[in-house]
Amino acid sequence: MKIKLNFKFITAFMALTFVLGEAHEIVHTTVGRIICGCWGLRDFNNWGICESCNNSFALWATVAGPVFTFVIIWLGYLMIKKSVSENNKILGFSLIFASLPFARILNALLGIGDEITVLNKLLNNHTLAWIIGLIGILLITLFPLIKAYKIIENKNKISWFLLFLFVPTILYILIILGIMNTLLSKEILSEYWILGSPKLVSIWTFSVLLLLLISWKNIYKIKSEK
Repeated sequence: MKIKLNFKFITAFMALTFVLGEAHEIVHTTVGRIICGCWGLRDFNNWGICESCNNSFALWATVAGPVFTFVIIWLGYLMIKKSVSENNKILGFSLIFASLPFARILNALLGIGDEITVLNKLLNNHTLAWIIGLIGILLITLFPLIKAYKIIENKNKISWFLLFLFVPTILYILIILGIMNTLLSKEILSEYWILGSPKLVSIWTFSVLLLLLISWKNIYKIKSEK
């Protein structure tokens, strides 16, 4: 696959990235709702179970988010590996990188994130949780990333791979943590509405989902015909 970047593809790809990011958070809070019987509150990148919940199974709400993300990454891997259709391979490639595998790795490197939190709760040893979590995430993401790298046919193959690995995560951090959470901290549409989410979060979720639906066909415009 020879990559050709254009505005239409970038729009569709980033919409997919934001939708998968929101889905990750909603999976957390939905599992929390199922276990606890009430919605926990959240912002754009932090969430919690409801204050009245003391269910010992609530830890599974933390597990659910990264499990969802890793399933999407491996779905992308299987679409590349098993598919004859070029479009399916392109979609698989996009799913891998739109799931922000580098964000999972970066969190683990920093000793934070869902995986480290769960392991630390179980082991009561942050250093051991950090080591196991980092190694586990690297192993889980290794084969999908290698497969995605192999189907890139551009010159400067490594540069293209690194662009897709790093830049979506950087943009996500700038937009979600830098802009959207800042707006929320200034109490702009900060009233809680549905699914334990502030109005601003829900409006953002619906907006990026609508953008993805409108631009979906452009996710296949990554491929150069030359």
